[in-house]
Amino acid sequence: MRASVGTSLPLQGVSSGTQKNIPSVLALAQSTPTSLERSKVFFLREAESVGPGFKINASVVDGMVKKLVCAVTEKSTVSEAWRSLVKVGEHGDRVGIKVATEPGLLAGTHVQIVQAIIKELVEAGVKREKIIVWDRRQQDLESAGYTKISGLSLQWIEHGSGYDPMVIYTSPIIGRLMYGDFEFKEFHNTLLEQLGPKAQLSNKSHYALILSREVDKVINIPSLCDSTYSGVNGALANMTLGEIDNWRRFTKAPYFGDPTIGELYHTDPINHKVIMTIMDGLALQYAGGPSANPSHVIPYTTIFASRDPVALDATAIRLIDAQRLIAHLPKLDELGGHVQSAESLGLGHAAEGQIEMININTQKHHFFEN
Repeated sequence: MRASVGTSLPLQGVSSGTQKNIPSVLALAQSTPTSLERSKVFFLREAESVGPGFKINASVVDGMVKKLVCAVTEKSTVSEAWRSLVKVGEHGDRVGIKVATEPGLLAGTHVQIVQAIIKELVEAGVKREKIIVWDRRQQDLESAGYTKISGLSLQWIEHGSGYDPMVIYTSPIIGRLMYGDFEFKEFHNTLLEQLGPKAQLSNKSHYALILSREVDKVINIPSLCDSTYSGVNGALANMTLGEIDNWRRFTKAPYFGDPTIGELYHTDPINHKVIMTIMDGLALQYAGGPSANPSHVIPYTTIFASRDPVALDATAIRLIDAQRLIAHLPKLDELGGHVQSAESLGLGHAAEGQIEMININTQKHHFFEN
């Protein structure tokens, strides 16, 4: 389905080394009109957050996350901010941190952001054993460097057994089941071994058990990355396509996730659990996603945060499209129809005029003090 999520961004060169001629979120913020009903997308850019060779500066990232969380919640300290979102203590919430690691070490969710959030949650009173970090595949977590970090409670969706038999999304769109899907059956040494896979069709998708049963609140941390499936591998796609089986049926032409991604996000297992979305823009991948494609990744040194996943994804599409324009690649917004559909479901704002981009580095609010 064809959709447009707004006009092209104005470009603004950045003078720090390899970041020349990259799309500027600052330009977008400066051009954003005012509106009484706009959504707020907070962002913070720190040139020192990404060093030579894409080395992430953990201490700088830690400070960025603190400021963003306080800005979104309008609280004076980080602990107050998190306690306004989750119940803490012995009988507190089980908190899940959903990452996006398929884009790999450079363009996936950087583990330094996750470590900063876990530290803050624990300091706020969340029991460490009640915090899990998860993604669909173990090999993606490994490729993104998560398995090398001690102190993380990592989980992934086990093939077949990792899905909830009782929590199902049904759609008229039929998909062919594959190994790893909940209802896929393996046949051995029979005629059905040849015929079975072709006959295994379903209009059902099962939600991941991690999401449906093992967490009470979710912090969604997608990365600033394109997607051949849905235009952008952003806030909406990270919490939907990565959380169900038999998902491939929704991402082929002419759908590309539209309107299913928005409809999935709108369901109870997702919409009522996500308390905040923090988009990792320390790097920007503008082609080849959601798989790792290092030749199309640039440092971007920015982190975004919002309560509105639609506004984040619409902003991400504009920023990625600006870089694709520089690289003489077609725009993504023709694949991003699910963002518009999500807006129609009341999940947030996609129109540029309805999104207020707030550069918290230029604001001196009291709630940035820690």
